[in-house]
Amino acid sequence: MKTILFLLAITLTFTSCKNKETERNISVICYNVAGLPQVFSSSNPELYTSHISPLLNGYDVVHLQEDFCYNDSIMLYNTHQHRTDHLGCVPDGDGLFGLSCFPISNIDRHAWEDCTGADCLTPKGFYYSQVEVFDGHLIDFYNVHCNAGGNTESLAARRGNIAQLCNYIQQHSAGNPVIIMGDFNSRYTREGDTIRALSQIGFTDLWIDLIRNGDVPEISPDKLDDCDSNRTNANCERVDKIFFRSSDNVIITPTKYQVDDSRFYYNSSDTSQLSDHWPLFADFHLEVN
Repeated sequence: MKTILFLLAITLTFTSCKNKETERNISVICYNVAGLPQVFSSSNPELYTSHISPLLNGYDVVHLQEDFCYNDSIMLYNTHQHRTDHLGCVPDGDGLFGLSCFPISNIDRHAWEDCTGADCLTPKGFYYSQVEVFDGHLIDFYNVHCNAGGNTESLAARRGNIAQLCNYIQQHSAGNPVIIMGDFNSRYTREGDTIRALSQIGFTDLWIDLIRNGDVPEISPDKLDDCDSNRTNANCERVDKIFFRSSDNVIITPTKYQVDDSRFYYNSSDTSQLSDHWPLFADFHLEVN
């Protein structure tokens, strides 16, 4: 009897270890930190960036946009073991920076082929990376910052950005599990934007999936900007977006989507947000199939 119990205990131990190796919950944050030089930034990065730094530690994977000139402040209190390279301030840097609790590899950066106005003063673009969330299993992560603006030329450039991103994904991430996070400067309601192209290559938008129950907004002259009382709602569309796609080997299931958090304000008496964008949060359950 003792032998049987001993063997059962060993079996349960190995089963438990296997579950830990093949299932995991991760938390992510996508955040445009408005890190242009103070004179050009629409926020107050000289004061606020160091306050952002410790808040990032609570997330497994961090994607930042406009992290141009204050990366030292971003890293001041940071505890992540892994990070991407930082390319520096404008005009050389693309503002895209990543942090992770898991190993990051195969980073590949691409500037946009199309841009307009001030967006051409920095490379912007996107980077591809692979994050080893499980031993031997990689997830492709993309950090994106598209061309801004709403005029005809800006819309055309942004359509070019989305097409360039989609083409790269189809060439480099075919059959892979993928999570995309970034500032797309795009809206489903805006005529001339082509953010729907990502759904056409198999991606799901977390906001549409978890908050709008799969209902894609129609093109309309009216923005979905009912964000005052509750940022996380079906009528508050943000240009910052998160997409995902499972693979045959790794199943990605979103469990949380949230826009904004009171911790990302200066303090309780001064409710100035720490950037000109609200942070975007998500949780995923990952399982090796």
